[in-house]
Amino acid sequence: MDKISCKRKIGYDINHYLIELFKHLDMIDELPDDISKQEYSDVRKSWQDQDGKYPDWYIGAVGFLASYNGKFFGGRAGTVRTKIGTIRNYYDEAKRNLLAQIPNLSGIEFDEFDYQQLDMSKFKGGVIYCDIPYKNTTGYQQTFNHDEFWAWAKQCSRDNIVLVSEQASPDGWKSIWSKPVKRTLDNASRIDIMEQLYIFDK
Repeated sequence: MDKISCKRKIGYDINHYLIELFKHLDMIDELPDDISKQEYSDVRKSWQDQDGKYPDWYIGAVGFLASYNGKFFGGRAGTVRTKIGTIRNYYDEAKRNLLAQIPNLSGIEFDEFDYQQLDMSKFKGGVIYCDIPYKNTTGYQQTFNHDEFWAWAKQCSRDNIVLVSEQASPDGWKSIWSKPVKRTLDNASRIDIMEQLYIFDK
């Protein structure tokens, strides 16, 4: 398959610490091999207290890489023994995955924006990939309006190719890719979900 050639690549997210993490990818190699419960707790408290004890990119690294499913401070994911007896270090897996992706992230401009703040008149003939909070995900019910997002995505589809990662979509969208995955909620709970990639069926 031929790679898509882009004149400009931009990555936006509303989470300040995620953007700072991506702006400091050259620091990932300096992360510790393990994040202890105490370190996780200390960094989380520093983030909550806004005391400036840790740099923002490091808060992002701990908050996302050392948490289950990359949910920002959604519970420490360290080394555990799975139900089938294997040993997994979720933090190390996340860190190594990010290191492996760094070459693919070269040349991307990262910035902190809510999608609703973007001037979409500047985006035409592009490919827009949206990795939104899955509907009914704990912690996002009151902060992300899915109906408003899908209306925005439909409008953007007039001038761009819009791809949306979700488990389900409103009418008018079709799935062009799907994959069953196991989502780890904590060290004892896992659920089966179907990740899908949707495009507006014009």
